[in-house]
Amino acid sequence: RALWGWLGLTFVVVLAMSGWLKWQVETVEKWRLAELLWLYGLRLVLMAMLVLPWMQYQLHSQTGSARYPQFYLRLWHNVLTLFIVLVANGLFWLVLLLWSALFRLVGIRFFSTLFFETEAFIYVTIGLITALAVILARTQSRLVAAVQKLLTLIATGLLPVVSLLALLFIVTLPFTGLEAISARVSAAGLLSTLTLMLLLLVAIVNEPQKRVLPYPRVLRGMISASLCVAPIYMLLAGWALWVRIQQYGWTPDRLYGALTASVLLVWSFGYLIGLLRRGRDPGEWQGKVILSVSLLTLVILLLLASPVLDVWRISVNSHMARYHSGKITADQISLYMLDHSGKPGQEALKSLRDDEAFTQNRKRNRKLMTFLQRNKVSPTADDLARVVMIAPGSQKPDAAFWAFVKEQSYSDDSCLEPDACVLVSQDLNGDGQPELVLYNFIVAESQVYGLKEGKWTQKAFARLPDGFSKTQLLHAIAGHQLDSAPKAWRDIIVDGQRLDVDYYNE
Repeated sequence: RALWGWLGLTFVVVLAMSGWLKWQVETVEKWRLAELLWLYGLRLVLMAMLVLPWMQYQLHSQTGSARYPQFYLRLWHNVLTLFIVLVANGLFWLVLLLWSALFRLVGIRFFSTLFFETEAFIYVTIGLITALAVILARTQSRLVAAVQKLLTLIATGLLPVVSLLALLFIVTLPFTGLEAISARVSAAGLLSTLTLMLLLLVAIVNEPQKRVLPYPRVLRGMISASLCVAPIYMLLAGWALWVRIQQYGWTPDRLYGALTASVLLVWSFGYLIGLLRRGRDPGEWQGKVILSVSLLTLVILLLLASPVLDVWRISVNSHMARYHSGKITADQISLYMLDHSGKPGQEALKSLRDDEAFTQNRKRNRKLMTFLQRNKVSPTADDLARVVMIAPGSQKPDAAFWAFVKEQSYSDDSCLEPDACVLVSQDLNGDGQPELVLYNFIVAESQVYGLKEGKWTQKAFARLPDGFSKTQLLHAIAGHQLDSAPKAWRDIIVDGQRLDVDYYNE
């Protein structure tokens, strides 16, 4: 019954997380979904590694048994099982890669198609190899214990080196100053990495059954001293992050960095308190610290997959708040970041479309519309024919023209916007046959189309001047001020203003 309870709870949590992710990525382009799904998968694996020891303790441990020794052993076993699964899958797929490559040499592509292009084969094979690797890890407990012992010995050799590095760097800081840290973009990441390595190595080497670290007294003192300065490193990392946040606002990476620094700060302070508690068993306190940190990390991972710690919403709100408060200008708004921030980013992009201060610059507006159009349903040729205004006195084109425009133009989506596009007939080469000029005021350009051997072709395009509008164009047409500058293929003159037209192959 307890097992089914844990499985049911896990199912509900994963279902809720998946539903939240699906809602977030509805506006994300398909080619970017793979990266998000990989990140989601890695997060699930990390959560599984943290929650499995707790489940196993509740299901299998005897009443009254110490929790941390069980947590330590089961976490080691689970991590090594995952390692064996990855190695087994990697080696097997390398063999299949060699298999397919050899047969491709003699012109047989069957195996390449079967192994790497048949989804059913891929899923079944990965599942089978994973299951066999898990069975191997569970049945060969002595082998897993030997690997654990080997890795523990490696960690035992690395811990004094990392401790010495931590002490040397902290001694160097008073002579170099803290300004060098705040000036480096990667400072918080480097300090957090050093602290994480130190804390992990201590947790690995200081096994639950050992009362003291397996080193001479001098080395134990050096390691204890490095643990004392670990909180200082995390305070410096937090300060460096805060400087960046004050300068540039929140981003997903900075939020992840702040959460990581918070967990490491709690972990390092926990170890420091354990060192200061003289007369108490340090191993027992270390167990409480690590168990608490594992639960804290699990809670943070759960909140990251919920609306509470929505990194996209927090980042977008921070960025737009800086814009509205005047800390950054319209030119400093990162449209790329907003476009890569799911639904909150799309809402922010739409709000900029109605922001007169932002859209008054044609170049900015053109970039904004390019991002917005990516997530819209592309209009049909009939939609364009119905929406695009035909200028007074201009001929109405046939259906083939609209089909060609739909096929060729990347910016035709914006023609569905109000007052976005106007089609004008104008003879630009003096052959008596008028070309069709499609003015797009959203992207600030015009496309020139003409007939060649009975088929529509794209002849040229021209950038529109800043501030040029539909009203100006129609006013120029009504006042007979739409002209062209003389050349083999002429530039366009609107109300005395010349548009430099770049013709293709002319």
